[in-house]
Amino acid sequence: MRPAAKSTHWAKWTVIMALLGWLVLTIVSYLSLPMFQAIWWFSKLVTAAAWIWAALWSFTAMMAYLSLKVHVRSFAVMVIMVFLGAVIFRIDWQTLYIDSQFWLHRDEFAALVAENASGRPLTVPWWMEYLSIDGQVRQQGEVLYLPVFEDSWRSESGSGIAHLPAPPTSRTIVQTAAGDLGTPVRELGNGWWWVE
Repeated sequence: MRPAAKSTHWAKWTVIMALLGWLVLTIVSYLSLPMFQAIWWFSKLVTAAAWIWAALWSFTAMMAYLSLKVHVRSFAVMVIMVFLGAVIFRIDWQTLYIDSQFWLHRDEFAALVAENASGRPLTVPWWMEYLSIDGQVRQQGEVLYLPVFEDSWRSESGSGIAHLPAPPTSRTIVQTAAGDLGTPVRELGNGWWWVE
């Protein structure tokens, strides 16, 4: 194989590795909430490693094309790298994850409400362990509350998903932690709200 062909082949592989890095970063960012709850001591390291992988391989691809004097491709790699980095950095991954999980599992959320209304014990689906801090739905009168975040040190603050039997008012409060009361801030649908 000629040296120029090897260099061209190497440049293509760097682009593939860069794109794979951006894909891994997107997946890690989307799964940051369940990853934090499962391996909280390791989640920031995984996210940082994904950022480093994507950035280093993108930079390597840009430099490989520069070494081949293919300036347009090098510039295109740089523009794509900056664009992907900005988009991934700006997305509110927590909101996206919670909204998508609610959308994907709205039937199970409706079943929880039906079980609560009929007075039966709540059967919590297995996947809620990755959405909730303890995989449980807490009953507060007629309100169902799924804790997503809670200050683990002193339980002074928390946030989560709550089902409210009626549309909330300015006086609607939900206990989100032992030392915190939250209010509904964003509707998820079918009586479910994000509470902070």
